[in-house]
Amino acid sequence: MTDKTERGAMASYCYIMTSTEPWPSLLSSDIPPLRLISLQQMLCLILRPEGEVVVIDGYGGLGKTWAAKAALRTARNSSHFDTYIWVSLSESSSVRRCVEKIATCLSIDIGEELLSSRISVMIEEHLATRKFLLVLDNAYFVEENILRRMGIPDPTEQNFGSKVIVTTRTVRARSVVKPSIVITPQALSYRASCDLLREKIGKDIDPGLINNCFGIPLSLILLAGALCDVPTQVEFLQIIREAFLAQEPKISVFATMIRLVNFGYRHLPTDNARHCFLYCLRFPADEPISMKDLIISWKLNGMIQEARDYHEANCIGMEHIHVLLKHGLMHFEGDDHIRMHDVIRETISGLGRANGHVEQPGRYSQLESGRYFDDDIQSGTLFLRGIRHMRTISEDFFCRVGMLKELDLSSTQIIILPQSISRLFHLQMLLLVGCGQLEKIQHIGSLEMLEVLNASDCVSLKEVECGSFDHMKLLKILDLSKTSIECLPSLAACMELSQLLLQDCPCLKSEQSAETNDKSFDARFIKFPYGVSKKGAVRNLHVGASNDLVDWMDILWLPCGLTFELSDRFGMRISQDVNQTSKTYVHASHANLFQSLDNESPLWLSSFRKFHIVISPKFDQTMDHDFRAAKTKFSYADAHSSDFDRFLEINCVRITNDIEGILSRAELISLKCVTETDQVCNLNTGKLTAARELWIEEFHQLENLFLVEEVHVLSRMNKLHNIWISNMENLASFSQNMEVLTSFSCLVHLHFDCCPKLNFLFPSSLQLLNLRSLSIRFCDSLERVFDEPIDAEYALPELQSLQLWELPELSCICGGVLPSLKDLKVRGCAKLKKIPVGVTENSPFFTKIIGEARWWNDLVWDEEGIKRWTLFRKWGPLLPKFATEG
Repeated sequence: MTDKTERGAMASYCYIMTSTEPWPSLLSSDIPPLRLISLQQMLCLILRPEGEVVVIDGYGGLGKTWAAKAALRTARNSSHFDTYIWVSLSESSSVRRCVEKIATCLSIDIGEELLSSRISVMIEEHLATRKFLLVLDNAYFVEENILRRMGIPDPTEQNFGSKVIVTTRTVRARSVVKPSIVITPQALSYRASCDLLREKIGKDIDPGLINNCFGIPLSLILLAGALCDVPTQVEFLQIIREAFLAQEPKISVFATMIRLVNFGYRHLPTDNARHCFLYCLRFPADEPISMKDLIISWKLNGMIQEARDYHEANCIGMEHIHVLLKHGLMHFEGDDHIRMHDVIRETISGLGRANGHVEQPGRYSQLESGRYFDDDIQSGTLFLRGIRHMRTISEDFFCRVGMLKELDLSSTQIIILPQSISRLFHLQMLLLVGCGQLEKIQHIGSLEMLEVLNASDCVSLKEVECGSFDHMKLLKILDLSKTSIECLPSLAACMELSQLLLQDCPCLKSEQSAETNDKSFDARFIKFPYGVSKKGAVRNLHVGASNDLVDWMDILWLPCGLTFELSDRFGMRISQDVNQTSKTYVHASHANLFQSLDNESPLWLSSFRKFHIVISPKFDQTMDHDFRAAKTKFSYADAHSSDFDRFLEINCVRITNDIEGILSRAELISLKCVTETDQVCNLNTGKLTAARELWIEEFHQLENLFLVEEVHVLSRMNKLHNIWISNMENLASFSQNMEVLTSFSCLVHLHFDCCPKLNFLFPSSLQLLNLRSLSIRFCDSLERVFDEPIDAEYALPELQSLQLWELPELSCICGGVLPSLKDLKVRGCAKLKKIPVGVTENSPFFTKIIGEARWWNDLVWDEEGIKRWTLFRKWGPLLPKFATEG
């Protein structure tokens, strides 16, 4: 609900140590005394070595689930147990449902087993020899010896130190599990309540309003949600008055919480937000809701009407989800899922029914008895997700479900789709996620209205019936990730297909190789399905498996302005661009992924006409489904490179010949922490033909930056304007073997920083005709700027700004006078006794010099009169601007 550390500091708990005897009745005078403990003490108590059952009970909204998650997280971090199991339940969850969920968590294949008693035996056999931690969250058990019935070994008899944690709101559930410890979260103190509200809304409010929340965290969060983001103080005070009215009369804690749920619902910012919230009631109470599936459902049901496509719908949908999370009506479950608190669900279920949004009643009990729905699904939605024992569906079943628009069969054990699914002519979304036994998708060719087909994680899926997509002109999202699909049927008719997800499909062959049985087909390369949306509708594409390479020629049909992710961990992802600039963004985990993107590729004139490419292994750890980390990186870099259409960054990877094409096309190149290279010379001999700016940092292996011998090579490098060199431990020379005098004729700015082995910078043969600024800092061994004495007017005729910082060995810059020098900053250069300044009364400008007074006084001048035409200032606090410039 809030930050873990802050919630932990606020929380306190009462606990009771019980005997092994049955739990005493409420009228008994033998109830053990309560003891008050902190969060840390509570965690130590739960995770003590003894095997036992622990119950966490109390009002809804007190933080029972939060406490159980804290215990699970602490146990995982300390590796207390061999097996960890978390099972979310609800009031409608049957024993059969609970048993199936436990079996799923333990990866027990229940096959066609229909008897829950047999599954319980399988669970018991699995856990009998393991030290386990099992959390049963939000349990409503009423049966005696319920843990034994579900096949859970008694932790007190197992002698391994196993734990069962049960969170519940009912006294009955507490009694039937026979706990050794009962823990009850306590209401927050007044001060803790104030702190929580202040942290949520950023200001203090009327103490009376806080007192009326009884210290229940959920009530406080709902109150804060209604008060957040109020635009004016007048409106804020008005909501405060309404909140007081909503909390009256003070009958009970639960009654107040119900009023605050309704109050928070009414203060959602729009009617559309309220409809989107109520729609969440259709999803099972004991399962988290996939944000991706939820947004698609909102779009299909007209709740995001303003969205022109699914990419825009996702952006708008995420805004709606953010509102619901901020208002406390939903909470984040992790892994791109959200959940509705059971108290909130119970409170607004009546509103949901009135608007046609309700979880389909009795679905588990009907299916457990072998019967399916006989009535039409009036809402147009059928969710059968997670019914593990469902392996077959009667052939005529879908003939009886009417105008079905959404069908969710995810996480079931279905082996084949019934022929009657072809009668669902109005179906718009078909979800088959995680149907591990499904081997073939068939009978869907008549579903012309289908917009979304998601069969990801169907590990046994090998085939989609030929011709299935021939009439699906409206199909927009196709997800076959993590399947064993071997060949994809033609998608040529799917002209609106915007998301094609084929990640981790190791058996998938390209259409051409499948048809011709091409033996030369290289399985290392990611192959794109030929014929997909030649009009460029695809805006999101995930393909590839671990260690795959990319055949870039297969994506000629893709439009400009996409974001690519390529990594060992994710394969390839393509999504719509970050800022609508038509610039293509690519971030890859290593350079080998560009093996087929050569210098002559036609992509440089289409998809990669503008690009920002980042090659860094760090993306393997930071990439997520909506590219948040990548966008942050790109936004920062783009802010410093807005004048460049083609930007290449290489961080912490080995440079290979595979990126020759990119090097020859990039205008701005940044190399940082490059670990190894097999083309240091190639990097310096003509591969940077388009580069205008070069940043090199922490390239510790590099000894000579530009090692050039051929005239034609130098002429192709003539576009470099800016070079920034920093933290180069072994760099000994900027350039060597320079036969052409004007090799860097376009170079304007040059910066050296922390290059301790540099003895000199330039050979005396080098002319930098347009260099205007030169900065050299922290190069401890630098003695000269040029290797031999050279006339300044010849070598640096346009140099206007020169910075020399912390160069203790520097004794000579150049001979003669720098005719254009206007600014000279010197610091820590005690051996530098002469400076190339020669301004006179006839000069068109003064030369401004900043340095230490002692150094200035020790300078040797050819003509003392020159000092009169210079403006000298000392380093110091009176010159903060100059002293910090760099």
